[in-house]
Amino acid sequence: MLQLMKPGFGTILPEDSRAHEEWAQTLVGRNYLIERWHCDLSTGIFAIGETTRTRHGLGDTLCGLLDIIRNYHEDHHKTVLNILEEATAAASSFCFCTTLQEESGATTPVFCVGTSTLGAPPAGGRMQGIFAFAPAGG
Repeated sequence: MLQLMKPGFGTILPEDSRAHEEWAQTLVGRNYLIERWHCDLSTGIFAIGETTRTRHGLGDTLCGLLDIIRNYHEDHHKTVLNILEEATAAASSFCFCTTLQEESGATTPVFCVGTSTLGAPPAGGRMQGIFAFAPAGG
C-alpha cells in the first residue's frame, strides 16, 4: 500500500495519473474529508470549496496561491511553492502534506493531491485536485 508522506514533504511525477489516483484513494480509505479545487494557470486564481476556505482561514472561495499557503507551517512554504512551480512548468501529478496553523496554536495536517495540464497560450493550462483534511479526532 502507498505510504503517505509526513508534513513538510511532497513529491511530483511526470503526468502519472495512476499515482494521483492511488494517493487520493489512500486518503479516502482513511476517512479524510476530501474537497476538490482547481486553478486556472492563465490567471493564477484558485477555486476552492467551502471547507477548504474555512480550514485555510480565507474570506472567499476564489483566491491566490499565497492566500492558500499563508497558514501553512512556515518551514513548509518552500516545499509547497517548489512543487506547484514545477507543476506549472510541465504536466505532472503531485502530492504534498503540510500542517495548518490554527489561531489556538494547534496544528492539523492537510494533504494536497493534484495534476497539471498545460495548454497553448493564451489558455495557459490548469491545475486541479483535492485537499484532504484529517478526520475529526484523527
